[in-house]
Amino acid sequence: MSDSEERCTYPGGIDAVLEEMEARRAPLDFAAGEALPPRDTDLAALKAARVPPPADDPERRAALASPNRRKFLALREELAGRSELACLHGLLVAHLRKRAQPPQTAPLFVRLWAEESDHLLAELNLRWQVSALTTFGEHGATETQRMVGESLSTLFAMMKLYESERRYSGFDPGMSFRLRGRSRAPLPLEMDPYSLESGGLDVNLLGRLWRLAEGDAVIRPLAHNLLDRAMHDRRTVFRRLRRMRMRKARRAARARTPG
Repeated sequence: MSDSEERCTYPGGIDAVLEEMEARRAPLDFAAGEALPPRDTDLAALKAARVPPPADDPERRAALASPNRRKFLALREELAGRSELACLHGLLVAHLRKRAQPPQTAPLFVRLWAEESDHLLAELNLRWQVSALTTFGEHGATETQRMVGESLSTLFAMMKLYESERRYSGFDPGMSFRLRGRSRAPLPLEMDPYSLESGGLDVNLLGRLWRLAEGDAVIRPLAHNLLDRAMHDRRTVFRRLRRMRMRKARRAARARTPG
């Protein structure tokens, strides 16, 4: 093993990372007679129909031969009571995460968001909305859709990583850190630390993503909804930093006030 591989967080370096990533992207094969709907499928009918509660039947037990069918049935369990359109959306996303899929998959996915964004935002939870953004990042029909999808997908993926690690600190997501006791160790990759007094990284990040999403009518509702939710959630790093900034400002104001 080379010195560079020993120093890398991932044994084997980027080649191992890419190999593991690609192993998760095997296509969802179809059994005989199975297919995704055509690009011009009737969305209104799917929007009106509801996914019934799951039933333990012979068809389900016999479905093990088809990865597509297994995913379809798993989605119907998860999305029972939601619209058939939401279920189709989930199946399209599942196929688009893989290396290959039928040619109508990406155009149909984009069409769903172009024509039924209000319905999808009402039917899909935030996890599915983030999955949709990730899908736009790779399969969007325009450069803006791909840029917004990839940028927001990266933002929410990093939030998931650091918020998961933060749980081991013992601090609830809604609890900001104390101002005292800050480590003076340098940040990785020679980054400058964020300034509580004057830092604008957070507003620049959110503002640029918001403006970028304004340039495409298809992805705009989805992107703006998730950015708005991130700005209103009281448990994010944005809210915690704001609380810390306000506490620091109050402390500085008290220090300037004559006793």
